[in-house]
This record gives sequence, C-alpha cells and structure tokens, in this order.
Amino acid sequence: MIDLAKKHFEKIVILCGANRDCKYYPCHFNNQVCLWCFCPFYPCYDERLGEFITRKDGNKIWSCIKCSWIHRPDVACEVLKEILEVTRGKNTAEALKVFENRELLMEIMKKVREKLP
Repeated sequence: MIDLAKKHFEKIVILCGANRDCKYYPCHFNNQVCLWCFCPFYPCYDERLGEFITRKDGNKIWSCIKCSWIHRPDVACEVLKEILEVTRGKNTAEALKVFENRELLMEIMKKVREKLP
C-alpha cells in the first residue's frame, strides 16, 4: 500500500508542483505551478493576460506566453476548487463536459480573477 500511495503522490506533485522533468519547463516562469499546463480558459482574450500575435503564415493567433496568472499556486488551486464545485456529484464523463461549456468556464475565470487578480 505504501508504494501505491507514493505513486499517487508522485502524480500529484507532477501535476500540482513545478514539473521540472517536463521538457518545456519553465514555459512561463521558474517555480510555476503546472496543474493547468493547458489552460482551461484558452483562448481567454483577456488583454491583461495575453495578446494576438502573427504567425509565420500571416494568420493571427492568441498567445498567452506572457501569462503567469493560471500558474500561480493560489490561482491554480482556486480554479480547481471552482471546477470541482460545479462537477460535484458527476461521474468522470459528465465532469469532463464542463470543458465543453465555454460560458461556464468564462464565468469561473471571471469569478477567480475578481478574487485573485
């Protein structure tokens, strides 16, 4: 049982800590929290967090490379708390559908941004 607990804790540390074993670490800043490696709010279009850039092919794309907000420990935990709240009582498949609901995700982002700018 102890080995199982260690393996589980390893997953948590990789997800919730600074994943220094990742080939992209740090993608935003040193000691960032990697829980939201892929931001659930992308693209957020919040110009305080990102900007449109022009790709090599001339198309514009939303860039959040300068965003550190979602990688702050307080923010990462608060976003998780909010998502867990709206998925309470749902099975995994139902809970994952929250990521298909853009309006709900933007409400969560707004709520967390108001609390933790």
